[in-house]
Amino acid sequence: MKKYEKFIPEGMRDMLFEECNTRMMLEDDICRTLALRGYNRVETPAIEFFDLFNRGSASVACEEMYKMTDIRGRLIVARPDNTLPIARLAATRLKNAELPLRMYYTQEVFRQNPALAGHRDEILQSGVELIGMKGLRADLEVLALSIDALTSCNDLDFRIEIGHAGFYKYILGKLNADESVKEKITELIESKNVPALNALLSEIDDKNAEILRRLPTLFGGEKVLQTASEMCADDEVSALLSYLGDIYNALRELGYGKKISIDLGLVHRGSYYTGIVFRGYVEGSGLAVISGGRYDGLLGELGDDCPAVGFAIDVDELTQAVISKSGAIETRIPDVLIFGEDKMEMRQQIYAKSVTKQGLVCETWLGDNIEKALAYARKKGISRIDVVKADGIETIEV
Repeated sequence: MKKYEKFIPEGMRDMLFEECNTRMMLEDDICRTLALRGYNRVETPAIEFFDLFNRGSASVACEEMYKMTDIRGRLIVARPDNTLPIARLAATRLKNAELPLRMYYTQEVFRQNPALAGHRDEILQSGVELIGMKGLRADLEVLALSIDALTSCNDLDFRIEIGHAGFYKYILGKLNADESVKEKITELIESKNVPALNALLSEIDDKNAEILRRLPTLFGGEKVLQTASEMCADDEVSALLSYLGDIYNALRELGYGKKISIDLGLVHRGSYYTGIVFRGYVEGSGLAVISGGRYDGLLGELGDDCPAVGFAIDVDELTQAVISKSGAIETRIPDVLIFGEDKMEMRQQIYAKSVTKQGLVCETWLGDNIEKALAYARKKGISRIDVVKADGIETIEV
């Protein structure tokens, strides 16, 4: 007995007409925005070797990956992340290309979530990778582009939170605790689980534990940077906080002030981030719809040391936010139903092509009963039927 032939695996879902229309519109708007800034589209395989993602800096844990073997018995995975495959592409086929490389993509990632968690395992992402440049200009370009990409999406209300991976790594590196405890702290800060974080840090006798305890509260404007600088009287920390302040002020001068805030408690599980990090949230969704940052050491792990910065947009989550605010984009009612009289099958298809060249949506009636065709047109709201005859076309208003 085929027990699961009418079901789909947990974490997967079907998408129907209006939802598909909405997602396609958002995907097109985002891709158009990225392409107009000189980014070129790339695609990587949906199946990659496990070795690419089996590294401490990976953003997805091994147990969250969909694993299988190829015909030779080698371990492969359904692509869990888009940054690493593009880093692989840059370090191999594009190794000698002129820098900087500006690439964008729109493709799925696959990640296993706990059963009944309510999260999707298949996620469509659109994003960019800017490879070969570092510094304020490159970071500013990518951050501004992320804001422009979200702005192109149906006038959604959104916020971008920016932080610096170096700040958190510096504090965590000085904490007197073993690696397993540090990993747990990172997990709790990333998930904003303040009660559990406080309970764990209360067991650690270290001044840096108090700083980590306050991280979730270091959120807002420039005053956050001043507070953090006073908490950590160190030249290295002061330099990166000053840089973050420069980024923040530059974005404000560009007119993005109402869309941005500073969050020094912004922590990504992926340890490949080395500089600015950011996330974005939209009205109607409790999940981050955009995530990104600088990852200068990642290509070096693949043998081609090169700076890079990028972001990914969760198009599926963005779609749900748009639908909850404005409703889905309805399917278009055909402009005309084309009926072919007996032995007019070929002419019916030729005429349908001519109609679509006019920019009209048409359906061809696949039966031979005009009364049934009329009833179908009324039911679907099609206002016109074109009847293909041996001596020409007759139009019937429905």
